[in-house]
Amino acid sequence: MAVTDTRQSAVLHALLSIDSKPQRDIPMKRLGVDFQIQALDGKTINRIQEQCTHYSGKGPKREKVLDEEQFGALVIQKACLIPDWTAKELIEKYGTPTEAILGLLLAGEVAKLSTEILEISGFDNDDEEIKN
Repeated sequence: MAVTDTRQSAVLHALLSIDSKPQRDIPMKRLGVDFQIQALDGKTINRIQEQCTHYSGKGPKREKVLDEEQFGALVIQKACLIPDWTAKELIEKYGTPTEAILGLLLAGEVAKLSTEILEISGFDNDDEEIKN
């Protein structure tokens, strides 16, 4: 019992001592600068996913389709601390943060950033088995 109580106490302490979302600097080699990203919570990611999902086909062949380009851009917009994609200068030139992201970043940069954001948010591509 004492080991379980100690473990419970340690886990509760770890959970309660979290005061902010994880952050990370991501080097953007082509631009020669670092972007700063932060983790997104599940609610935000789900909302973005819903926003980027549409239906294709009719009847029994109807299926959900995720617009991956839009999804990546919105994830970047929400998770980037630096740069601020809502900056007046970017909006004046590109119209929307999403258009600024897609207009300024290369496809691989969008993929790299969105992957880093999902990873720091707790999603990783490891196919490790969960052990009890």
